[in-house]
Amino acid sequence: MASLTPITGTLGVQNAAHLLRRATFGPRLQDIQAFSNLTAAAAFNQLIQPQLPPNLPIDFLTGTDWVSPNVPHPNHGGDTISEFTSGWWMENMRASGPNLTERMVWFYHTHIPLIISRVENKAQFSLDYLRLLRFYALGDYKALAKAICIDNSMLIHLDGNQNVKGNPQENFGREFLELFTVGKGSQVGPTDYTNFTETDVKALTKVLTGWGTDTSYQTIDPITNIPTGKVKGNGTMSSQHDVTNKQFTAAFNNTLIQTTGVLGTNTTVQGVYQELDDLIDMIFNSPHTAKNICRRIYREFVYFDITPEIETDIIGPLAATLEQNNFQITSVLQMLFASEHFYDVDSAPTNDNNIGAIIKSPLDLIIGSIRLFDLDVPDQTTDLENNYTLYSKLINQLDSQGLSFFEPYDVAGYDAYFQVPDFQRYWISSNYLANRYKFAEYLIDGFTNGNSAVLLKLDFVLFVKDNCTNPGDSLSLMQELVSWMIPIQLTPERFNYFKDTILLDNLSANNWTVEWITYINTNDDTNVRVQLENLALAMMQSPEYQLY
Repeated sequence: MASLTPITGTLGVQNAAHLLRRATFGPRLQDIQAFSNLTAAAAFNQLIQPQLPPNLPIDFLTGTDWVSPNVPHPNHGGDTISEFTSGWWMENMRASGPNLTERMVWFYHTHIPLIISRVENKAQFSLDYLRLLRFYALGDYKALAKAICIDNSMLIHLDGNQNVKGNPQENFGREFLELFTVGKGSQVGPTDYTNFTETDVKALTKVLTGWGTDTSYQTIDPITNIPTGKVKGNGTMSSQHDVTNKQFTAAFNNTLIQTTGVLGTNTTVQGVYQELDDLIDMIFNSPHTAKNICRRIYREFVYFDITPEIETDIIGPLAATLEQNNFQITSVLQMLFASEHFYDVDSAPTNDNNIGAIIKSPLDLIIGSIRLFDLDVPDQTTDLENNYTLYSKLINQLDSQGLSFFEPYDVAGYDAYFQVPDFQRYWISSNYLANRYKFAEYLIDGFTNGNSAVLLKLDFVLFVKDNCTNPGDSLSLMQELVSWMIPIQLTPERFNYFKDTILLDNLSANNWTVEWITYINTNDDTNVRVQLENLALAMMQSPEYQLY
């Protein structure tokens, strides 16, 4: 039976590593050790410690960011600045500590996606979108949903800025219901999706008429202090808002939303904001909203398959908790990350295997590897151009593995996060898998710039020397490496394959000990390097390393 009962005692190494793989972009060794001594409750408190917002990205040709009134250098077009934004975001992931914030920013991006190329002629818009997701990462989902309705980038991305009275544009309204809030239930009629109907899409679209982007960045959200879109008009009165009644169906308790402050065929700006508030209250009063969000959270952090048992025992209680806590997202995460279900101790081992059950996204594979091996990257302050160069190369790696970073295929986002029935299996094809394996080779050989300067490189010999307790003992060495690199328990046969066939090359354990001692005494790593790099490749190119 799936259970949200909290686990007891300290986490230990395996559970700590599991929590950090799911709740961050991969653990560093010191994080695993520190969290292994914590209870689940204490670990969660560590994960939600407040984080200072990262410094804004800098254009290295101007030495400034591109947040108004600053602008990018004229030699850097929109596509280049978009790439800088993407590289900056990836660097935030890499540099983040053992904290949930960056993982939740990514989760919200996959749930409320933005295609950056649609807004790249307004360089600040995508940055403000990310700042908005980060502001609410550990906060009020209801407030985020409201803010995203009038976010400058989203008004362009889903055509909200084209939605005016007399000429409704339904793209945003449809996605807001289907993706961001209530979700699409079983279709029980030509225009009835259980949780909402086409009539509700039309009524919602009317509520959201009359908003446009603000490229002066003078309309500021008083809660987030981030620029938003604005009501079209003269600043006091709207000019494009539909002031007729908005009648919703039984899916929303036959709610009627009416415009206040109407003068003739227009209304006040305040009246438009009030309708937005009324709309959000109505949608978040639907029981389907909390359940839809909790299903997305479950698929992100636990497993993609939501069985009737999971729906009853996990999703239902999580949704109730979310509603009881006014949509504070950490209330759900706290319950989930402390539960027997999350740590696979609520059922027989062969019935419910969540640990090591998700295929790593290309982002988790690449950023997680860099974090696990604690690799240095060019410094943002002293070597910014090379920092961007490296992340440009890594973005190409993501693309070759099936993830077009910040450029999802369509408005629903990346297939692996929502597309029934395959979900995470979308990350694996013959080409994508080959490129995943090739990444391990690139990492060991090193990524370089046009002048052959090394930008990123894994020295596995040095990693073993600096981190393993007793590298000269092949058994001890393998036990530690497996505990860090592999999320599941290996069979004895599989463990011995890595140890005996790959590391020892079918020679004796004593032979390895002698080779390691020789390396330590002479600093000649020729022999141990061959064996350790073969081991690193074999482990990183294994099916087990592709899981988390």
